[in-house]
Amino acid sequence: MSKSKTKAKNEQLHNDTILIKKYPNRRLYNTATSSYIVLDDLVELVKGGKPFEIRDTKSGEDITREILNQIIFERETGKSNFHFPLEVQKQLIGMYDDAYGKMVPDYLKQSLNIFAAERERMNSTMENVVERNTKAMMDFSQNIARQNLEVFKRSWEMFGTSAGPSKAEDTDNAKDENTNVENSELDEIQKQINKLQERLKNIK
Repeated sequence: MSKSKTKAKNEQLHNDTILIKKYPNRRLYNTATSSYIVLDDLVELVKGGKPFEIRDTKSGEDITREILNQIIFERETGKSNFHFPLEVQKQLIGMYDDAYGKMVPDYLKQSLNIFAAERERMNSTMENVVERNTKAMMDFSQNIARQNLEVFKRSWEMFGTSAGPSKAEDTDNAKDENTNVENSELDEIQKQINKLQERLKNIK
């Protein structure tokens, strides 16, 4: 088989798999977006769950594992942002020639799948908690606003004046039926405060 046919065969991927080409100058080219990318872009593809395959343009070989290992190496050599503790690294190295070493990949895969599922469940639970707390806080704020309005109404009634709006105010309110309820209550409170202040000045 000629090199050209081999290369063409190697580039035949599934429709949903993104082909990433690696050129001799070490640059990576995303054929789906027709643009050059860097390792951080591959990280985003991984996090987004998008399948991709990296091939060497010179040899046509699949070098996906090699590039991903490079990403892991760079992350693991960080001072704090690592996932493999020293003891885990030693155990992995020791298992490469172990009789049960072939079981390690499947074990790690299943363990990480369980962890990912648990993480998703925890995220979903946290989102539900935040949503419920937000609604509870909104309800609490509305209740406080209503209670404050009642307090002002009672204080106003102590001076022998009805706390309700006048007929003219009723007419104006009828024209503004679509006005936000909370804003209307705040405006009413401010009106009552202004009138109460005027009466206090007259009493002095």
